[in-house]
Amino acid sequence: MLFDTWSLALLSCSAVTLFFAFVGSLTALRILRYWDSGSDSEIQIRLEGEIWLSSTLMEFGLIVELISVILLVLAADYFSTLLTGAMCATGALTANQYGIPAILSKLLTIFFCALWIILHRLDCSSEKYPLVRLKYILVLLLFPLLTLNAALLLYYLANLEPEIITSCCGVIFSSQTRDGYNLLGTFENSLLMTIYGAVICLIGASSVLLLAVDQQKKRFSPLLLGMQTCGWVTFYPLSLVVITVIVSPYVYAMPHHRCPFDLLQAHYYWIGYPLYFFLHVAVVAGLTPAAVSLVSWQEKELALQAASYRKRSLWGSLVSLTAFLLIAAYHPARYLLTGGE
Repeated sequence: MLFDTWSLALLSCSAVTLFFAFVGSLTALRILRYWDSGSDSEIQIRLEGEIWLSSTLMEFGLIVELISVILLVLAADYFSTLLTGAMCATGALTANQYGIPAILSKLLTIFFCALWIILHRLDCSSEKYPLVRLKYILVLLLFPLLTLNAALLLYYLANLEPEIITSCCGVIFSSQTRDGYNLLGTFENSLLMTIYGAVICLIGASSVLLLAVDQQKKRFSPLLLGMQTCGWVTFYPLSLVVITVIVSPYVYAMPHHRCPFDLLQAHYYWIGYPLYFFLHVAVVAGLTPAAVSLVSWQEKELALQAASYRKRSLWGSLVSLTAFLLIAAYHPARYLLTGGE
């Protein structure tokens, strides 16, 4: 299906992102070799002009990569109408061995792309560009990940054939193991929700304490910041499991229908879009304090700007977390309040 409209759109996004990342990588090599913020040499002046263009292109490329995550899910939903046995994006993504790695790789890239953009904006807030070297080291690290994304996507699309017989979400996310091809059937609901609740409490308590420390103009505790960051890192995969195993059956009003993708369908009022939006905004905002704090500890001149980013991201993460939890709890709560078990 390489020449399908959706495939061409996805491959175009990957090509744009890779091209801009390649340009950024070339700039990164020159910066690591020649950059000297205290110099007024000709090469330094050229580099200062070059980083404006390169950073802008890199930022645009990463935004395109973020958009491509949504495109991949929508494309997989479309492909499910062409594949035998597929009822939604789940069936299309499991039609060959590259679909699930492709979507997981793109989900991981969301956070690296978002944090790079945040560091770039923080760097631009200073006239001396103290984060130039760090930003472009990260560009060199991002380039292999973006290349892996493009390769997995290409292999997925190239091996996607209409004749393939695949499984639907009712089998893949079933509560019972079937032929060893079950992704989430081994999760015990009570234990899952206990761990999930504990992680949410950890995030909430540590975020409130960090806001209190910030209000008192004290130095952030690395231990407290580490606990908050670990909480968010744990929260994200747990949330995806909870949405699939716990939340989605209530939305579908079918106890055996467990699927993270059907939530994006019109007949479920597109509830998945705000749900996933607030989840990802919350996690990105939750990881931002650690990133900007580590930078500000090394670059003292960014302390004021970092403090502003940190405060806004802490509030943003708590507000987005609250919105996510309210949306996720709506259907289970409505079911229980209207006479469910």
